[in-house]
Amino acid sequence: MEHNSEGTLDFLKFQIDPDAQLYFGEVDYYLKDGIHIQQYGDQIPYYWFLKKHKQHLEKYYSYFYGIHLKEENLEADSYFFLDFNTTSRGKIPWTYRDTLKNEYAIIGIITYKIIFHEGNLELNSVSKLQEMIRNDYEEYKEGLIRLLAQSRGDIKIDDDDERIDTVVYNALKNFKRLGWMDLDKDYFEPRTSFNRINSVYEKQIRDIDKIIASYQ
Repeated sequence: MEHNSEGTLDFLKFQIDPDAQLYFGEVDYYLKDGIHIQQYGDQIPYYWFLKKHKQHLEKYYSYFYGIHLKEENLEADSYFFLDFNTTSRGKIPWTYRDTLKNEYAIIGIITYKIIFHEGNLELNSVSKLQEMIRNDYEEYKEGLIRLLAQSRGDIKIDDDDERIDTVVYNALKNFKRLGWMDLDKDYFEPRTSFNRINSVYEKQIRDIDKIIASYQ
């Protein structure tokens, strides 16, 4: 590990940037909490701080926490996140980071498929999304309920559409917290970082109908 003339780890010099006092504390907290940072809204200054010090911060998180800071690109846009989906979970305590619950991952997979694989790019209504999920999987509703039940352990087989709608809305709220979506009452819109679902679950997105049907 390289040190400077004063014996300090060279990659820590990002801390002498005046912007570090403004942004690093918050961006560090957000990243450890699973939030994805992109050039959007109030995240813009955090995004450019990460962009400016990307190489040093990659080494910082690897050296101190054993975790990878990653930047993923989608066309002209990119987003930053700490990759918790590695074989080594790093040194960040579980109490300081969040993971995607299984039932939310399932809803994310279905939502991604509906919007991007089936070409519903203009879809931005929560109630319409809930309706499409219910209608698309009407034939396999029992399978969907069983899959969600296995994921969270407290959904019963005789639960109705309202229960599915609740899981969908709670998933969208979690995606908003992660920085994957905008959400305001009945309006939602995926951000660039929602592509993280595709990065992690690409195969499951292709096979989700078969997976749900197998639970019938």
